[in-house]
Amino acid sequence: MTGLYIHIPFCKRKCFYCDFVSVQYDAALADKYVSALIKEALRYKEIAISTVYIGGGTPSALSCEQLKKLIENIKNIFDVSKLQEFTVELNPESAENNKLHLLYNENVSRLSFGLQTANDKLLENIGRLHNFDKFKQAYGSALKKGFTDINIDLMYGIQDQTLTDWEKTLDTVLNFNSSHISLYPLTIEKGTKFYMQKTETNPELQRAMYETACIKFKNNNLSHYEISNWARDQKYSKHNKTYWQNNEYVGLGAAAASYYKRYRFKNNINVNEYINNILGGKDACIEKEYINDEVYNTETIMLGLRLSEGVHIKYFNDKKHIIDKYLKEGFLRIKNDRVALTEEAFFLSNSIISDLI
Repeated sequence: MTGLYIHIPFCKRKCFYCDFVSVQYDAALADKYVSALIKEALRYKEIAISTVYIGGGTPSALSCEQLKKLIENIKNIFDVSKLQEFTVELNPESAENNKLHLLYNENVSRLSFGLQTANDKLLENIGRLHNFDKFKQAYGSALKKGFTDINIDLMYGIQDQTLTDWEKTLDTVLNFNSSHISLYPLTIEKGTKFYMQKTETNPELQRAMYETACIKFKNNNLSHYEISNWARDQKYSKHNKTYWQNNEYVGLGAAAASYYKRYRFKNNINVNEYINNILGGKDACIEKEYINDEVYNTETIMLGLRLSEGVHIKYFNDKKHIIDKYLKEGFLRIKNDRVALTEEAFFLSNSIISDLI
């Protein structure tokens, strides 16, 4: 079974930290883009997909008509008879009732809200268009429509964010009792407004914030199943686990990446060029690489160690001395022939994983 990712590159305004491929929403351009997505999807006609994830950008920036056209065509083009999960990302300011109604009627099973922080001043500082009240309204509307599997995205280490601010956001969000929470540290990426402003982050504070979240989530029965993700009642992101378990996925849209039939490939990042190529009958692919066994094994370790379940010990071959070192230091554990990071090691994961690949 294969995962399907669909990239929607439209936003009302780009957030100050964002380096994802996105452009300002324009109805006519979005119409062409949806048509291009559908035409690209036809190249994979009738393959069986286990998960769908519509991300961005801001998928909820699309109109109801555009969302409906996209979703219904995806269902008709692919074999969805064994679909396990269908996720759509939403921003609170564009999660109107009519869109939530449409998504529920189209059997979207999971929503992911980009909240980032419950502090209105900090939301303004990072360029978000919603305030906390707007999030509460959108979240409440989603519950009323019948959605029960909802993720909330949070960001920590924001400039001027204190540990006290962060604790208040965590406590506030925990009151929503959502099925899933994702945390991301603020990182300063080239080309972003924060990069041009020479914004800096505080790694020590970010670590304290991460560790605080780990404790609070554990005390509230959320399972820490991946470095940046917690779930209640085993409602893990099945789609994202496709990536972490190094399974196949198809990506549609500008800048979308795919890993299919042992090839990894990526589409053109320019939205207009992507549209013109696909609608003109050309390929939008700009990078393509065959994944041999050596690369596959390395990526399996690199991705799989992000998960609390870890990676089978067979992938580590000549790394026994490194594993022993980290076992003694309390950063690794082995259970049922699987090597995994301890929770204490999650924040240091990059350096540990680099030693093991």
